[in-house]
Amino acid sequence: MRAAHRQLARLIAAAIVVQFFLAGAGAFGAASFGPHKALGWLLLLLAVVELLLALAGRNLVRHTGVLLLLVVVQVILGVLGSDVSAWFGAVHATNALGVMAAAATLARRASR
Repeated sequence: MRAAHRQLARLIAAAIVVQFFLAGAGAFGAASFGPHKALGWLLLLLAVVELLLALAGRNLVRHTGVLLLLVVVQVILGVLGSDVSAWFGAVHATNALGVMAAAATLARRASR
């Protein structure tokens, strides 16, 4: 379980870097936001699986829970930013920094 947790943590951290790239591509018109949205929903699913692995392995449960919470908030902010107010989108961009920090910290700690 711990090996799977470690590998998934690394994958999530790498995918978040790709998310930043896709967001930039969407913002500057190189691509639509479709790939960014699709990967965001996949990251939510991966974060849930990551928490299940953390619980099963009894390892870094709190850190993984924080990551999942931030990803859930990120998805909510993204939806609200698209559907309700662009200001939610602005907070979505700021929250992305917290998601990246949580993912990188989890990947680093899981690799110890």
